[in-house]
Amino acid sequence: MPVQIVEKHIDPDITVVEVSGRLALGRDSQRLEALVEELIQRGSRKLVLDMANVEYIDSAGIGLVALAAGKLKEAGGRCVVVAAEGRVLHMLNVTQINSIVTVCGTPQAAAAAFA
Repeated sequence: MPVQIVEKHIDPDITVVEVSGRLALGRDSQRLEALVEELIQRGSRKLVLDMANVEYIDSAGIGLVALAAGKLKEAGGRCVVVAAEGRVLHMLNVTQINSIVTVCGTPQAAAAAFA
């Protein structure tokens, strides 16, 4: 399944980007990178990357999470990742991406992490 990307807002200042499918090297990951840059340009500083429905993630996808976190930090913001149990959470832990972004189990917990 190709990656699906949906943007929504759960608070006036918290943007959620729901990602589902396969987050791997290719055009789809480039779309997500471009969206993150666009959100920063529009003033978003609190971003939740909801990856609970991502079936597969490769090193390019992990790099994209790190890149998004770095760009938001440079802009004075923060990125929180939602990853339910499974392969994606395992990959985030193995690569120690959780040392640079907060990883939560639900979108609600991710939103609360900004408080």
